[in-house]
Amino acid sequence: MWTTWGTVEEFNYINPHPAIKFTRTDKNGNTEHWAGEMANNVGQLARLGWTRSRSVAALKPGTRVKLYLATAVTGGFIAYVQLVESETGELLVSAREETIPAVDLDGVPGGYQPKPQDK
Repeated sequence: MWTTWGTVEEFNYINPHPAIKFTRTDKNGNTEHWAGEMANNVGQLARLGWTRSRSVAALKPGTRVKLYLATAVTGGFIAYVQLVESETGELLVSAREETIPAVDLDGVPGGYQPKPQDK
């Protein structure tokens, strides 16, 4: 699990799991375009008050967020999004009430990419 700051490009509140596209900038100034599936399903989110309208408003394009990610085993810029945090520390579109342990890889090109033995 690793973290990075990114900017929401697109958020879709779809069943069974919401999808998000975001950009992040590495320490060399290069922009990476990522896509991910979020951990919680929409039924669970709705029961917790994260309705479609509230979720879409919280993750509208241009919103800067901290993402807690697990890169896809195949590598590339695809990830499983465990958690999304606002700039003020609020957990967004999540059933969790606190953050989770993760390595900060903000600015590291490619974030965490699996090694051949991980695949």
